[in-house]
Amino acid sequence: MSAVAKAKRPDRQFPRYKVPLKARIDGETVTVCDWSAAGLGLADLPAPLQVPGTLTVTVLLETNGSVLELPLATRVVWCNPDEGRAGLEILDDAHKTAPLSDFADLYLAGRVVQQDTNIYVMGNTMSETESIKSPVVASAPSSGQSGLAGRIFGLAIFAVVGIAAFLFLFDVVYKRLFTFEAISASVSSDVVTVYQPRDGVVEVADLPREVTPGQKLATVTLDAPDLDGNRVVDIISPCDCYVLQQARPQGSYFGRAGAQVFNLVPKDAQPHVTLRVPFRRLETLSKNPAISLTYLDGTKVDGVEILAVPKISEYTATQLEVVVDAGTRLDPSMIGQPVYAVFDMAPWR
Repeated sequence: MSAVAKAKRPDRQFPRYKVPLKARIDGETVTVCDWSAAGLGLADLPAPLQVPGTLTVTVLLETNGSVLELPLATRVVWCNPDEGRAGLEILDDAHKTAPLSDFADLYLAGRVVQQDTNIYVMGNTMSETESIKSPVVASAPSSGQSGLAGRIFGLAIFAVVGIAAFLFLFDVVYKRLFTFEAISASVSSDVVTVYQPRDGVVEVADLPREVTPGQKLATVTLDAPDLDGNRVVDIISPCDCYVLQQARPQGSYFGRAGAQVFNLVPKDAQPHVTLRVPFRRLETLSKNPAISLTYLDGTKVDGVEILAVPKISEYTATQLEVVVDAGTRLDPSMIGQPVYAVFDMAPWR
């Protein structure tokens, strides 16, 4: 690249537009990637241009099936052969470049519509410049199919954008006025807690996921024999259950009598969902609001029923604990899993 080509490009004095046009240079068609009333930016050059140098460029304005060939005298300001791009300054006066200025006015007025590689001028006819003696760039008459298609396309875009904006605003207003979220929610169930019977060293068995009544869960080695002379006491399963949680992993540890060892879930238990809501929502609960639940796997259930509202204790004075139906079959392994809960108070529910 020459030293001139590497020089800093001059500041632009006119706004540039990105509606792509075509130009012809020495019989070769190139892309006008950006343009203004005073200059052109060219791309896809088959060969580098001489900098500085003058050049005649024919700009092709193709719209609505019409083509305006606009020959312009230009000066090459810069050229980048590696990128195949160049910047040209238009030397002709404003009278000669009037069609290009008219096209820019149409673009700023929003009457230039680009669809794929086609450009349409909507609702306007560009006047012919006598000195150029070129075909007129004009929009199709209002009764023509191209003009009708352009108007329909524009109205369709306006309608789609308007409907999308309306639905978005409606959703925001609806959620703000008629819905609220639970403070917390999780899958719950009746749980059987197994406690350590005596002080001693606990040896936890290698348990399966399911246990049966009377199955040994762990053993406790006592410091001294009990009244029956036993030094080892078994901890057995009281039910046909799933093992939900154990206090410590498999191994030996010393524990005190009454310490929690296992949490079991009966196989016939029906998991439900427990919600916590602010106390001020008590009146809302009395109106039977619609409740929707969303689980971690993406399952969403609408219209679940309230099963119970437990009594308030000193620990729940500021929050209400609400038990609702799960609305779907839940595996006991999901107990403790968080749930997203929303209350809908719309009057038409």
